Amino acid sequence: MVLSPSLAEHLLFQPSRGDPGPPPLLQGVQGEDHTLTTQDGVEIKAWWYPAESTVESPAVGPAVLLLHGNAGDIAGRTPLAEGLLSEGVSVLLLEYRGYGGSKGRPSEEGLHLDALAGWDFLLERVADPNRITVLGRSMGGAVAARLAANRTPGALVLESAFTSLAEMGKSVYPFLPRFLLVRLEEAFATRRWVRDAKAPLLVIHGSEDQLVPLSMGREIYEAGKDPKEWFLVPGAGHNDVFWIGGGEYFRRIAEIARRGPGHTPVSDQAPKKDGPAPRT
Repeated sequence: MVLSPSLAEHLLFQPSRGDPGPPPLLQGVQGEDHTLTTQDGVEIKAWWYPAESTVESPAVGPAVLLLHGNAGDIAGRTPLAEGLLSEGVSVLLLEYRGYGGSKGRPSEEGLHLDALAGWDFLLERVADPNRITVLGRSMGGAVAARLAANRTPGALVLESAFTSLAEMGKSVYPFLPRFLLVRLEEAFATRRWVRDAKAPLLVIHGSEDQLVPLSMGREIYEAGKDPKEWFLVPGAGHNDVFWIGGGEYFRRIAEIARRGPGHTPVSDQAPKKDGPAPRT
């Protein structure tokens, strides 16, 4: 008997199912409430915050497609949107199927189709894929890496991401026999997808993350292609990276979003493979 992907997904997905209501005003920008239709016909919600838009020039950019973690809904991600807007970066808060008023039920394949719908929405507005940055945090890191492997965004940002669902299972439940997780080896395989991604990469991780080990962030960074950057946030855990990182956190994301492909990283210090997390 092995742990099935469907059971693992049931344990992984922790959505807030209620409608989050209308998007709030952030940084003087009134969010737009949109319903997107995925390739398999599922209607999902999205909040669009254009940092700059005029009648003469409706295209905005750079823009971030934000893919959140396994719990809650987009309403809980508005502080991230607010910080990016303060840097002049437009944001699409995408809601997964089965989360926050979106139709359907979540699955790994379904979340990929949701991300593709968000990508298509942004591409219509910014016209150039080089102006789109895909940002995924925690579980959303796997969704973002897969999207970047199948499309070519201007940049890929992975925050607090795990290497794969199987390895996450080993970390959270170390007492489980290895054979129980064998069917999960290819599920939410962030490290595998990031190897195929062609976009400039920024990996962000909190030094005190007690849920997703710092070593997983290091492995994802090592798997990525150049140009790539590593941003350790000292003292940050799993859910407070942007709070602890503060202005530097949003500045780093905004910088890679503006530069796009072919840039020289501001800081390309590879994480140490051994020893404690550096305290800088």
